[in-house]
Amino acid sequence: MLGLPMDFDLNAVLNNYQAYICALEARPTLAASAPPPPQLLSAAWANPSAKRPTTYQDLPSEVIARIGDYVPVQDVMPFATVDRRTYSAMQTRRLVHSYWQRAKQALSHESISQLLDEMDGTLANPAQHVEPMEALCQRLQALRSADRGDVFKRLFAAAQRIPQDGVQIQKALLLMPRAFTDEREWMKLFDFAYTLAEQREPGQDNVWPELALGLSNFSIDTPETPHFAQWYDAILARLPSLSVAEQAQIIPTLTRLLDKFRPDDPRIPELYTLLHDYASRLPPSHQGASVGALASCVWQLPEAEQPARYAQMRDWALSLPDDQWGIALQRLPEGLGRFSLKEQARELALLERYLARVPTAQRTQAAAGFITCIYFINDTLAKRGWQQGLSLLNGAGEDALWEVLSELRANGVLWHLNNRKWKMAMGEITRFMKANQFSKPAQARIQDSAAWLRSWPD
Repeated sequence: MLGLPMDFDLNAVLNNYQAYICALEARPTLAASAPPPPQLLSAAWANPSAKRPTTYQDLPSEVIARIGDYVPVQDVMPFATVDRRTYSAMQTRRLVHSYWQRAKQALSHESISQLLDEMDGTLANPAQHVEPMEALCQRLQALRSADRGDVFKRLFAAAQRIPQDGVQIQKALLLMPRAFTDEREWMKLFDFAYTLAEQREPGQDNVWPELALGLSNFSIDTPETPHFAQWYDAILARLPSLSVAEQAQIIPTLTRLLDKFRPDDPRIPELYTLLHDYASRLPPSHQGASVGALASCVWQLPEAEQPARYAQMRDWALSLPDDQWGIALQRLPEGLGRFSLKEQARELALLERYLARVPTAQRTQAAAGFITCIYFINDTLAKRGWQQGLSLLNGAGEDALWEVLSELRANGVLWHLNNRKWKMAMGEITRFMKANQFSKPAQARIQDSAAWLRSWPD
């Protein structure tokens, strides 16, 4: 044993300094005694003859510094002021905190460049750059539009040098396309990010799924901007070399992006078939999102092929494990948009029989997906769609209903409803709330939000 009390957990200390301080304060104060002779760190921890419990005051400065590495950056200063020795041991962490504070207030390309240069000169460990850089990413959209591109590149390249968390910073940057309103600028940044992604070692975490999503910011190819198809083909060709998880993320994205091609592009059926083949090679535990996306996009195929393709996707979805069936159902009904009313009624009735298979944890997303089909079906089917979709939320409460309605608004579904369908929708929502015994204040909150729910998405 190390001479530590039985309730002392060093692992907990290293991951939760507040819990350790509380435990420390609860211990009785040791009687004053002559200090023991100095020992090497390894000897002090390994001395089996130690009789008294180890307290915070006994910890070497390097251990205190190590504990400080786990302290959230916003709590660094309160921890550092525990005592003078802690303040000294936390010197580097306090420096990181000061950079983080400056990053949160950065307003210009110059101030960001200066901060990054200082960090490069003073923080030897790349992992120490993470928190200030995360704060700088949040400042990107506050910069002048002329500066955003250069700052994006600087941050993206700096993140490339951080072994573990750097790729998470790069992913966050790629998911902020609204900061770049100029498509030509975005093309340059996309090319820059793609080049750095290629430099990562095979098997390392990478940004390929985020780059695939970034293709949505390209316009349909024109003689002036013939770039979308080029990048689409590049990411599609990379699929076989990626992990199962990455493929499972990218295949649905590339499927939805088929609508970026011109409607008469002869490659669409070929690309659809290729994506179908890639999806079929995934293990069933990863197929749900791809199957749902493929079903939702059958309308892009020649009209004569659509019913058979949809039936194939529906049967495939039903054959999946329950959790993957729930994921597929989020997009599956969208594929019925171009079908006759008779075909729509038949398919929706079939899907209703399997709603109970959706796991509880996926029911809000599945409900939103099922209800989404209301904007292209007639009033009778739309009413049934609301009833069946909301039935997935029985017993789930106000928060679940609000989540579904908010998602429908965000996707523009509610905004597209005419007055007649909107009145019917509110009737079904009210009936659902009463059947689930929502409180009157809860019902009023939903009903009073009707104007916002029906407004154009932010």
